[in-house]
Amino acid sequence: MAAGLPGPQLSPPRGAAGSLVLLHGAGGRGQLWQHQLLAFPQAVAPDLPGRAGDAPRTTVAELAAWIGAYLDARAPDRIVLGGHSLGAAVALQVALDAPARLRGLILVGAGARLRVRPEFFELLRADPRSGVEEFLRWWFSPAASPRVVARARAALRDVPAAVLEADLRAADGFDVRARLAEIALPTLILCGEEDRLTPLEYSEYLRAHLSAAQLVVVPRAGHLVMLEQPRLVNEAIGGFLRRLEDG
Repeated sequence: MAAGLPGPQLSPPRGAAGSLVLLHGAGGRGQLWQHQLLAFPQAVAPDLPGRAGDAPRTTVAELAAWIGAYLDARAPDRIVLGGHSLGAAVALQVALDAPARLRGLILVGAGARLRVRPEFFELLRADPRSGVEEFLRWWFSPAASPRVVARARAALRDVPAAVLEADLRAADGFDVRARLAEIALPTLILCGEEDRLTPLEYSEYLRAHLSAAQLVVVPRAGHLVMLEQPRLVNEAIGGFLRRLEDG
């Protein structure tokens, strides 16, 4: 885990509602969940493909197959699967492909359909550094701490531009709106009130079309809500895990 950004810690839920696996979004790394990794001892946040010199994946289905193999090797029991943005898309795909592997879902900055502006791909190819900066500009609320933004910038710059592009291609092709009714898992949806990449209406759509979903809107937060308002996010996750345990 990267240094800095000490996470506000909460008492973990009684026992553990199974393992908690958290997936980052496009261009990110597992370290973006650092506050949640500190708060929940049972949590892990793997890097998606492409970060360790392996080939990136360009579809959510391929990423879901990758995380399925990861779970087969490391998590024999049913888990709670969380994801942010592209990671949330992967979590939804796993819920459709292998629901028996899961106890619940946590969807952060999510959507049933994700689209990327074509001009962003053009900018990323013409000037990768400017493309990264443009992407970063959309990540945060204006109220975000400069230190938080700086840490996220460092994480994003550490990911090759080709991997960011592959991640965004995967997001751009994602659409499970017609299949949401198939998902009956308990689901926590978290959205920053000022999220511009996956605005609140995306989360409201998910809540309306998932049969067992709860939506928590986090004030003074943008797309990177788990970094901008970690205490509120951790409280929501902790409550969700306790309800799973009690249920």
